[in-house]
Amino acid sequence: MIGDLVYFTGYEVDNPPDAHRVGVVVGAPTDAAAFQVYQVLWFKSNVVVGVSVKHLELAYTINV
Repeated sequence: MIGDLVYFTGYEVDNPPDAHRVGVVVGAPTDAAAFQVYQVLWFKSNVVVGVSVKHLELAYTINV
């Protein structure tokens, strides 16, 4: 969801993985496409990048 803190769990070919460790989701997919891409603002690089949901993990969990 928008506002969630996330970790990047994939790999980067063009940019070093250190640049995209923790970020906040600023945009969610609006359609039911097979590859869900979220817009994430990465704190370290201060860049918004579209990332597949399969490469994201919540930075926190809530135990209910």
